[in-house]
Amino acid sequence: MIKLQGEKIYLATMEREHCKKVWEETEYDFTQHTDMFIIGRSSENANEWFDNMQKEQGEKQIYLGIFLPDGAIIGDISLWGLDWKNRSSSLGYGLTKLEYRGKGYVSDAVKVILQYAFSHLGLERVSASTQDGNIGSKRVLEKCGFTLEGRERKAVYLAGRRHDRLIYGLLAEDVVT
Repeated sequence: MIKLQGEKIYLATMEREHCKKVWEETEYDFTQHTDMFIIGRSSENANEWFDNMQKEQGEKQIYLGIFLPDGAIIGDISLWGLDWKNRSSSLGYGLTKLEYRGKGYVSDAVKVILQYAFSHLGLERVSASTQDGNIGSKRVLEKCGFTLEGRERKAVYLAGRRHDRLIYGLLAEDVVT
């Protein structure tokens, strides 16, 4: 079991009930359209997500829950597409409720998982992407030291419009310890 401490949150391995809670509590921000809207979330889908997560945990991905100090799960974060040969991975994250957004929880979680990625796993590169309208995610990535490396024009279809996908990268050598 992994447990990594941040300033505002901690990251830990998720159990089946955590996956169900994340699926049940995830709120979509209809005002900003920053995320894909998934219709038909269910307990069965959460069980399947947990099973798939367990199959690939440690080999192809590191998937952790984002928890408040009182133990409440408020989101998830992952290093996915682990490429051990090239010492690289992609980063993904999300929070469940709108009320948790804009409070620094994701920035804290990203800093913690990057420390783990570079210091413990020995990764040399972590990449991330977001759509151009996701101001919060862009802010998190830039605050955590990522560099905007490219733009895939009109690569994302969301809320009836096409959006650019922004590609960010961070190298281990760029992180000040």
